[in-house]
Amino acid sequence: MQQVVNIPPRTAPDPRTETPKALGGSEVQHTPAGVPALEVVDLTRDFRSGFRRKRQRGIEGISFSVPPGIVFALLGHNGAGKTTTINCILDLVHSGGGRVRIFGREHTEPSARAAVGYLPERPYFFEHLSGRELLRFSAGLLHMDRARQAKEIPEILATVGLEEAADQRLRKYSKGMLQRIGLGQALLGDPDLLILDEPMSGLDPVGRRQVRELLQGLRDRGKTIIFSSHIVPDIEMLADEVAILNRGRLVAHHPLADLNRSTLYEVQAVIPSNREPQVLEGYTLTRHGGAVHIQADGVEELNGLLTLGAERRWKILGVGTRRSGLEELFMQTRDQGEAKS
Repeated sequence: MQQVVNIPPRTAPDPRTETPKALGGSEVQHTPAGVPALEVVDLTRDFRSGFRRKRQRGIEGISFSVPPGIVFALLGHNGAGKTTTINCILDLVHSGGGRVRIFGREHTEPSARAAVGYLPERPYFFEHLSGRELLRFSAGLLHMDRARQAKEIPEILATVGLEEAADQRLRKYSKGMLQRIGLGQALLGDPDLLILDEPMSGLDPVGRRQVRELLQGLRDRGKTIIFSSHIVPDIEMLADEVAILNRGRLVAHHPLADLNRSTLYEVQAVIPSNREPQVLEGYTLTRHGGAVHIQADGVEELNGLLTLGAERRWKILGVGTRRSGLEELFMQTRDQGEAKS
């Protein structure tokens, strides 16, 4: 099986014309300054389940806005409503109410769809194709001419780090390589907004790091990235803002910088005893063997402590997290949701 067309198709701009065209021949509109990349207002979705087809609410009253050029995370446990929210945003399923705008345009408009690249949680590919052949096939579905394919596909393969494996069959790709070729597929047509459902799910530490660095590079190029995850550290290392979902409702929305200020860090260092007493007044510290473990409350205090260590030539052994502000908030909202149920 293959899931090549994940959303109603985008049409890549024709380089031979002055004005790019979206599906159906409509012009791709330029987005005015200050318009959110994504605006979701009061999104609701019901579904029926069981023998009696009883109506149940999947998501209810979801509202948030994503500025352009940031990485935005949807955090929630399995079944919290992350994928349903994404499917409604992409119009893969019809919502029961609410409004979605992509760069100021209704999400059902071809010009809005042309601005989106999508990677599902479980993409399927023809295993007999190579990575390059997959991108050519997908580019053809976007009505991309051969001249543009010849230019864009090698650039995408380089971006996702698969130049050397471009002509290998997909059946020989690792899980991490498949995720990266899926991201390459989503990048066809140079969309401004990427929506990724659990992009690091099932990856080993090396694969997670590769995908994370790839997404950081895309953000640095000005892409807006929205991704879902249930893994707190992935979000802490990548996202600028986070929205937490629980039981189909949005229960919190914060910039990561605010949550980082409430994170408790620990610096492990070797410090000569004659340099320790005065400079570390006010810090909580313990000794373990020949090392001193110093607690820093928030990222600003951590940066100050590391600067102090560099000035005094401490031997820094490591920096860890004792308490995560995001993890604490996530568990708090989850416990509150369970208490209400």
